[in-house]
Amino acid sequence: MAAFWTLRRLLAYLKMQRRFEPYDFTDVAVEQMGGADCAPNVTYVEISVFGFRAQAQGKTGFAALRVIREECPALAHGVYTYLAVLGILGALIIGRTFPL
Repeated sequence: MAAFWTLRRLLAYLKMQRRFEPYDFTDVAVEQMGGADCAPNVTYVEISVFGFRAQAQGKTGFAALRVIREECPALAHGVYTYLAVLGILGALIIGRTFPL
């Protein structure tokens, strides 16, 4: 009689495990093959002398900076500081070149 209950527990465990792990090797292989059709999720910030270029989750410019600010606030604050310094330097150069 004990073997019957052990077998029943094993079958119940297997049913429960299948419910929580619906994927097998075939499902994983199909997902990997289908994943090539999706665009990659790329986040980058390119800083140059004349400004910046940012892209994150398909957005560009300041919309991308909002996304980057959520992911990495220190990087976003660094870009904001760079833009502020670039603006101040541009204003100083224009002010020295064309005095009133």
